Amino acid sequence: MKLVKVLGLTVLSVALTGCGLFGSKEASSANTAQASAAKPVVANNARMVQKKGNGDIEIYVGSITKSTPKKGKNGKTLALEDVVIKSGDQTYYTSGVLLNRADVKTVFVAKAKDKPALGLRLTPTGATKLKSAINDKSNLHKTVLASMDKSVFSIMTTSEAQLEDGVLLIPMLTLVNARDTADMIRTKK
Repeated sequence: MKLVKVLGLTVLSVALTGCGLFGSKEASSANTAQASAAKPVVANNARMVQKKGNGDIEIYVGSITKSTPKKGKNGKTLALEDVVIKSGDQTYYTSGVLLNRADVKTVFVAKAKDKPALGLRLTPTGATKLKSAINDKSNLHKTVLASMDKSVFSIMTTSEAQLEDGVLLIPMLTLVNARDTADMIRTKK
């Protein structure tokens, strides 16, 4: 009786081993395809912020085209100074720094549309400045740029940069990078 049990278990284990070795390749390739397709969701326009730096955050509102000159009260054309900012291969024309650390009340880590984000609660004057710059009709193709230590790390459309309760959510690569960036800004005070 014991010999029959031992032989039965041996045959069963050999059969299962054979199925594992010579089984269908479709099931294993499907598992591999799922594993390789499961990549983290990252904002396509976010860049990594370096951990070392002095935490100088700057928000710009610009465009890839130069803004049209404005006419003054007396009919003369006012010359606008365009500040050029490069982000990768793209050049943006802005009128200079719109918001800086003084316009930020609180910095925190958040998620926007299930993606990592850096939350900036703006002062009332900072929120007003950003709203008026976004709603300005001088250039319709506006982009909001977030820069840390003179390096652009996130680019948003004006619809993505709309404030909710005075909070600007900036897309980030990872939650860890958002946390490190928030810590750098907090220590800048």
